[in-house]
Amino acid sequence: MRTLSDLANVLIGCRIVSRTRWERAARAGGGDPGATLDALTAHPPDWYTATPGDTAEAPAGLSEYQRGVIDLWLEGDQTPIERQLTVNQFLLLEKLGEGGQGEVYRGRQLNPPRFVAIKTLTRDTETSRARFEQEARTMMKIQHPSVARFYLYERVRDEDNKPTNEYLIAMELVDGNDLHRMVRWSGPIPWQFAVKWGIDLLGGLAVIHQNGFIHRDVKPANVIPLGPPPEAGTRPNETAAKLLDFGAVGTVESAAVSRSGRRVFVGTREYAPPEQWAERVVPASDLYALGGTLFYALTGRPPYEVEGRDAVAFMKAHSHAPIPLATDFNSNMPQKLSWLLQRMLAKRADDRGTAVELIEEFRELLPTDDAPAKSVKPVRKSKSAQPAPIPARRPLAPPETETQGALDRVFGPVLTIFERVFLPARLRPVPGTAHPFGERVASLLRQPSVLLVFVLLAALFVFWIVW
Repeated sequence: MRTLSDLANVLIGCRIVSRTRWERAARAGGGDPGATLDALTAHPPDWYTATPGDTAEAPAGLSEYQRGVIDLWLEGDQTPIERQLTVNQFLLLEKLGEGGQGEVYRGRQLNPPRFVAIKTLTRDTETSRARFEQEARTMMKIQHPSVARFYLYERVRDEDNKPTNEYLIAMELVDGNDLHRMVRWSGPIPWQFAVKWGIDLLGGLAVIHQNGFIHRDVKPANVIPLGPPPEAGTRPNETAAKLLDFGAVGTVESAAVSRSGRRVFVGTREYAPPEQWAERVVPASDLYALGGTLFYALTGRPPYEVEGRDAVAFMKAHSHAPIPLATDFNSNMPQKLSWLLQRMLAKRADDRGTAVELIEEFRELLPTDDAPAKSVKPVRKSKSAQPAPIPARRPLAPPETETQGALDRVFGPVLTIFERVFLPARLRPVPGTAHPFGERVASLLRQPSVLLVFVLLAALFVFWIVW
């Protein structure tokens, strides 16, 4: 049975709280762990300092993620708690995602004090460690307004301060909804903004490529739009876009090879070009992925959709299926923009051009008077309004059902509120990840508190009917 004393040692040792703050909370809690944690949560953390004129609400003393980890540990969870709360000089405040490349957190660096995005990666051979460190040193030199800053990298150390096989990357934390969520919640964006953001992101990729790197995972979830919403009254030049997440970045010469020597797919299935499936990535591979990302921004769907996200079906679609035209799904854009995206989605890497060349072509599309966006919002054509399908333009797999899209648009924001209230941070949908509507509902219904709310509501309804 873990005691308050054990918890104090953990939180003070991890620098989550100071001893003075702990003692004050323990007195307020009267010996009860839950009440003590409530007292810690009720006041801002030790690292927080209010600035004059700042109207933002002070953060809770313990984040939802931290509280969830602590509660599980008190209940007997055997996962080492220290590694879940801190890593080296960083406090882990929220888990943003997890995948084959590692984990991503929102964190607080203690020195210098700042919020950062933290990505952990495993490198378990001397060769892979040397290559990673060389690449990381170069990435720290890349500076572009459309690329999230790469602050530092270091080996993760264990409780005995010995280096492990894990590395961490600390990057600029960019607040805001990613492009995937923006489109999923609000629908396709006006084409003028897609052009402006395309110019921004191509500029960032040009710098990355000039330094000998390939991002390898450009996708809507790794793009954060900045500035006012892309809607009527907003000028495209009042907005910007920034590229995130360099956990999959590699050099032009490097290839992803697993410990067994087999090739490993790196990227996202919806946006990976044909050559990436064979791990022959080149700078133009990023241009293909960006073309797919802009296609999604303009139409609300990736170029190819596959039921169940089957990897083999996606590989065949990217390699052999006809290249779709964005105007077949949204007519509210210049035909030239649709053709430009087709060029970026070319099967052969040499046919896509370079980032610098594409910037000039995108600039020709941007309105010269920087006029505000028109109030006409891009919409997907209804099936009845579309002309007979042209085989050369039809994606390999069918699009998502209209019912699924309607459910997400109508009830998605409500589900998000319920998830924030009833689900711990670690169980919520990862930002930018498309979770089916039914799967999100099922996750909520697995929570006893949610079931209790539904039972009470049902009982009240029955009582109202009977009464």
